[in-house]
Amino acid sequence: MKRSRIKASQIVLTLLYPMAFFCFLNLDQQLDSWAIPIAVLILFSLLWENLTYLLISNLFNWVIAIPLWLVIRAPKEEQTFAIFTASLPFIILLYIGCVLIPEMLIISAKNFIIKAFKRRNTTK
Repeated sequence: MKRSRIKASQIVLTLLYPMAFFCFLNLDQQLDSWAIPIAVLILFSLLWENLTYLLISNLFNWVIAIPLWLVIRAPKEEQTFAIFTASLPFIILLYIGCVLIPEMLIISAKNFIIKAFKRRNTTK
């Protein structure tokens, strides 16, 4: 596959992740299980090429998707914005511990395994 095609697919994945995150934020009443969001998180982690795309996508998530969700949700529920801002330090810590670090570990492990297989196949 051409390098430009891989880069374009990585850019699309980087932009799709905040959209998927936004959709899951809007499904909070209908979501009975965390299995689907966890599966999506693992899928995106396996599809990202490196940590740069992961970090850019998570930055878009916090800069675009979450404020957009707050703007849409705030008029519907009175206390949403106040509760969110009051809980923000805890939300950030949980996000780093439960989302960002596992994503980074999955990408690092995937890249290590791919490099090991490439090295193994080139020596034969």
